[in-house]
Amino acid sequence: MSHFAPWKPCAVAVSLGALLCAGGAWALTPTNVTQVARVTGASLSGETLPNPNQTHVNYEVMGTDLGILWDKGGGEVFVLFGDTFGHGWCGNGGCGGGWRSNVLAKSSDRNLADGLTFSTMIQDVSRHAKEILPSKKINFDEMTVIPTAGVTVGSRHYIHYMSVHHWGDPGQWSTNYAGIAYSDDNGQNWVKHGSARWPNNAAYSHPFQMAAFVKNGGFVYMYATPNGRFGNVYLARVPEGALLNINDYRYWDGNGWAASQAAAVPVVMGIAGELSVVYHPTFGRFLMTYLNEHRQAVVIRDAATPTGPWSGEKLLATGARFPGLYNAFIHPGALNGPDLYFISSQWTPYNTFLMRATLTADTFGDNLLSEPGFETQAATPTMAPWWVMGQGGVDRGLGQARTGANAGFVRSNSGWNALKQSVAVQPYTDYTLRGWVRTSANNTEGYLGARGVNNGPIVGEVPFGSLTNYSQLSVTFNSGPHSLIEVYSGIWAKNGDTWMQLDDVSLTRGPNLVAQGGFEQQPSSAATSPWYVEGQGGVDRGLGFARSGAHNGYVRNNVKGWNALKQEVAVVPNTNYTLSAWLRTSHSFNEGYFGARVLRGGPVLNELKLTQPLGGYTQVSVRFNSGSQHSVEIFAGLWANVGDTWLQADDFVLTRD
Repeated sequence: MSHFAPWKPCAVAVSLGALLCAGGAWALTPTNVTQVARVTGASLSGETLPNPNQTHVNYEVMGTDLGILWDKGGGEVFVLFGDTFGHGWCGNGGCGGGWRSNVLAKSSDRNLADGLTFSTMIQDVSRHAKEILPSKKINFDEMTVIPTAGVTVGSRHYIHYMSVHHWGDPGQWSTNYAGIAYSDDNGQNWVKHGSARWPNNAAYSHPFQMAAFVKNGGFVYMYATPNGRFGNVYLARVPEGALLNINDYRYWDGNGWAASQAAAVPVVMGIAGELSVVYHPTFGRFLMTYLNEHRQAVVIRDAATPTGPWSGEKLLATGARFPGLYNAFIHPGALNGPDLYFISSQWTPYNTFLMRATLTADTFGDNLLSEPGFETQAATPTMAPWWVMGQGGVDRGLGQARTGANAGFVRSNSGWNALKQSVAVQPYTDYTLRGWVRTSANNTEGYLGARGVNNGPIVGEVPFGSLTNYSQLSVTFNSGPHSLIEVYSGIWAKNGDTWMQLDDVSLTRGPNLVAQGGFEQQPSSAATSPWYVEGQGGVDRGLGFARSGAHNGYVRNNVKGWNALKQEVAVVPNTNYTLSAWLRTSHSFNEGYFGARVLRGGPVLNELKLTQPLGGYTQVSVRFNSGSQHSVEIFAGLWANVGDTWLQADDFVLTRD
């Protein structure tokens, strides 16, 4: 039994204006994005950026893209590039002579203010960067092999790559499969593993074709999208030592980890291409960047835990400012303050550049919606991530906003007209949607709410009539079986010209972190994700044993040993939590435990020992500090040591103090 650990104040004090310590994890937004230096290729006429690597003369790398970064150990990072061209490069995009599907550099440079300097590149002959993963280079067979992520575990280095079948329309290529290659000689030679692969399907829609890797808590988390740039983001993980064992991967099913790839649901709603994900220790946040083609911008999201919930998109860099921009790979060696360094590609020069942004506090906090105040909408009518059903758009700089310069609107003299946005959520979880609304005087029927995507079933909404001034409306709902929902605000125009304006919209998750805490959504008597049983137990379904609802969990055994109900729950490190549930037991019960521990049989964070039978449902609770963990295991169990012994549990709640 471990003792409760007191709350720990923020370990790092960073002067960021309004950014305040809030339990060790803050929502973030990027500002002051600048181009620092060229990373690859020759400087163009009139270009004043530093160009420390001169790759066109030192390694015959004249045109290339990507620039995937990861910590390789020993004070160095790997920098991994995609299709690369040398002498005979066409000079505009990815084409021409000297073609290699991928090349690899090393860097020990940590002073990034003046650029990123390579130590060397992996070479096959002197002054010629080597193709490290070969490809057939046959269209509609294997056109090329493009790396998408890298990670190092111990002394072995790993690359996630995609075998490209065909380059189609911009952003719409197809792949044969995704795979993992490894190197045991410091990156000089690589082996494509024969079974660590994710074959694509006939529709070219398999969700694990492009990836980003993050090491955390003894696992490697793999964030992934389908081929191309228009998919959602999915998540898998594998123990660090099992990266090449495809059967050891587990896939996020919305509430827990499943062995089946088909069970995976999105953790982030796309449009997403060329992911990069890191953990930022200063802020205690995971950062995710990707290209959103619909917004013509690289965007960033953040989250306190690997599974989310992930914030809405925030613009990191736009194509309007940096023409042809299409990715942002974060440097892992510069995560010790507010400045975020990343490598981005631009198509027209077909080369890579080091960029910098300053991370500051996000006014909207842990808001799951993108563009909540419509402030970066580029034009009317509305653009992604909002879209209009009926008639509407964005009032830009007209003095009609509640805050800032812009607001969304719908306006018509007939029918249903609404602003809508889709977002990834956790199934069977409580959320609160808020928005500030005002309308014309003749509005009689409006709604703010949430439903399944594609006009699916409504899960919650609040009606409104005429609102002369901006008024905040809110609705709390349960997501039900949905992993994606659509939030909306709209009006039925019935009385001639009718309008509604919407601003400062937010969607936040409810306080209970336990999934299916009342067992009501469990589909059978055998406990299924997110609940697991150690020993003997399951779910009492409709047997009249529940404290509330129809179902409850149980463990029962007459053989000496440990039996427990368990669930993995995402938490914020160094944060206090309170876990509670309602328990009752058999008369033969004399030793049980209720608490939280580190995953995979790790140390107990705190637990309550029970030594007396509980004849009726009794609420028990325990407080604990999460320590360095991003996930913990909650449990309620017993030692069966005096014959037939059972414990029933219902209505689990875990909340942040």
